[in-house]
Amino acid sequence: MSYLTTEEFESIADTVNILPISSDEIGDISQYSFDCGVAEEYKTFLMKKAPVLERLGVTRTFLVLHRETNELIGYFSLSADTVRLTIDEKIGTDLEEVDFMALPALKLGKLAINKKLSDRISKKGYGSFVLDVVDTYAFEMLDNGVACRFVTVDADIEYDKDTPAFYEKNGFIVNQSRKRKPSDKTVSMRRDIFS
Repeated sequence: MSYLTTEEFESIADTVNILPISSDEIGDISQYSFDCGVAEEYKTFLMKKAPVLERLGVTRTFLVLHRETNELIGYFSLSADTVRLTIDEKIGTDLEEVDFMALPALKLGKLAINKKLSDRISKKGYGSFVLDVVDTYAFEMLDNGVACRFVTVDADIEYDKDTPAFYEKNGFIVNQSRKRKPSDKTVSMRRDIFS
């Protein structure tokens, strides 16, 4: 389920390039200006941790760059995952006939949009656009022989308690088997790519 219309998605797609952080076209990641507001850890991840995790095969990080200005709009990271569904979550779905509870997923480990975009490119919708792109990667896994049914995310509520609402408007639901405790900093969520 996409929050963006086809026209909105295509409009954004026509203005951006999505490149892995390890791409020769990226070069030195420190050349890019990135500010995610109060969540400084997202900048630290991008500048220091993402290149190492990419090299170690733990996660793949992709940059979303404006085609004309080469401005860093945002980034996202992906890795393999499973999501555990409760019996109640499977009832009434085509997954009732699946005997096991852990199902294959693609994990959206990080998603961050630059808060200091130029006026020229500061339009809304980049986060939703990335979520739709992640679905595309999940379907590519299926096409390449690797089972994948869900996109998962641990919605960060440490810096913004409304983050789960962003994912909900984009078709994600809270995982019942991973309900957060009051001290948790994230909410475990998923989106069924077959929906």
